[in-house]
Amino acid sequence: MNVWVVFSLVAACLATAAWLLMKSARAHTERAAGGQRTARRRSLVAHDSLMEWLVERLTAAGLPASPLSVAVAGGSLLVLAMLLLSRLGAVWGPATVVLVVVLANALIRVRAARTRRRARRQLAPFLSQVSRGLMAGQGLETAFVHATRRVRPPLSDALSRVMLRRQLGQELDEGLAREGQILRLDELGLLATAMRINQRHGGSLSDMLDAFAAALHQREQSGRELAAMTGETRISALVLGLSPLLLTLFIQLTQPAFLLPMLESSGGRQALALAVVLQLSGGWLLWRMLKSV
Repeated sequence: MNVWVVFSLVAACLATAAWLLMKSARAHTERAAGGQRTARRRSLVAHDSLMEWLVERLTAAGLPASPLSVAVAGGSLLVLAMLLLSRLGAVWGPATVVLVVVLANALIRVRAARTRRRARRQLAPFLSQVSRGLMAGQGLETAFVHATRRVRPPLSDALSRVMLRRQLGQELDEGLAREGQILRLDELGLLATAMRINQRHGGSLSDMLDAFAAALHQREQSGRELAAMTGETRISALVLGLSPLLLTLFIQLTQPAFLLPMLESSGGRQALALAVVLQLSGGWLLWRMLKSV
């Protein structure tokens, strides 16, 4: 496969991706302009378009996202991918593109997890402020608005989007549930369920919010205690995962000729590929062990 064939395939992929992005952006804009009330009861899980999925992924990571910015960034990345494929050839070009995509996805996931942790820590004080507003005689939406103004990002950004959906016709509990799915913050979904039950069956909403805030405080304290108890395990996993990479880098910097026979022979390259696979598998297993603790 020569360079021109690769270039033609990339150009076709670029054209198809651009058409899909434009179609998704148009559908997203039309739905935002007049389709909120008619689609208010639709499923909160399914994504209507690729553009909506991309916007939600970036929003969950705390990045400013809109259909226009996503389309511009996507087009720029596609042009960069085309240049890499045409410059680096049919082997290293695709490998580099895949590596860039994997790294970008990993960075977005890490940033989203950090945003989720920060929002979870801010949720209990926010619920306490809402409860105090209700006890002072304010309505639920008024208390939410006043408490949102006292909260810092990233939770304030999520609550602002909830209030924006409320102004567009969506119920408050539905907006919280939707934001909880975007951020993958289960606490917002539980809060939405509790508010829905309270609206249907009655009861003291301020007492419910106080109990919810106390449960969140207890959960955060338990999480910190668990992190302290498993600190040794985490350090051990980090050392085991980085030791082969650091040792290989040290040998390459100090004795470059030591690794040349392995890189020049087919058996050595196969052994190196096997070592990379085993390293990645071991890292994944260590990560799963830490996640299960």
